Amino acid sequence: MTADIAEYLSALAGGNQYLTLFLVSMCPMLELRGAIILMGGMEGIDVFAGMLCCVAGGSVVILPMILAIRPIIKWLKRSGRLERLGNALEIHLSDRAESVESKSGRGASTDCKRFWGLLTFVAVPLPMTGAWTGSAIGGVLDIPVWKACLAVFFGNFVAAGILTALVTFTPVQYLDFYLGAFVIFALAVVLSYYIAAARKKQTIAPLRMDRHSRLRVKHK
Repeated sequence: MTADIAEYLSALAGGNQYLTLFLVSMCPMLELRGAIILMGGMEGIDVFAGMLCCVAGGSVVILPMILAIRPIIKWLKRSGRLERLGNALEIHLSDRAESVESKSGRGASTDCKRFWGLLTFVAVPLPMTGAWTGSAIGGVLDIPVWKACLAVFFGNFVAAGILTALVTFTPVQYLDFYLGAFVIFALAVVLSYYIAAARKKQTIAPLRMDRHSRLRVKHK
């Protein structure tokens, strides 16, 4: 299955396997992780060059996402129909940013803690921890843009190295299992994020209503 998908996508890209890896690495959810698994099903490809193409494709989205995520959230929250999506996205990214900062080393400066925390988050070669999510988290962290970009880039590079080694030494017949597990895990993560955001919103809403009620009573 993996080889068939890789062949089909390569045909869409004009038969250029390296361009295929570059483009797949730019896609949300698939990103670099999915591209490297697909690379395992490609014949006659230079593994190191393919890995670099995946890193390059994943790096394209870093700066635009870091710069755009805050304006996107504000726009969603101001849109009547998309306000719930904007609130859910803000809650999710804020939680992830707090988690990233808490996982960093003790005794370091705040910026350094956030840098290494973000790098470590992206370096874990799992679905939904790649350049898209890492850049979105970097955009809401109070950290200089250039530091956020470097953290996501180097984290992505580390993840690429780990996955490339894993795919290289894995028999071809097991790649289908990796690809299936990747897709299932990604969908499970998205669903868990949605459920967690919905529950948190239900918890926060009564508190906000109670606060508004107290303010009204105070003004009266």
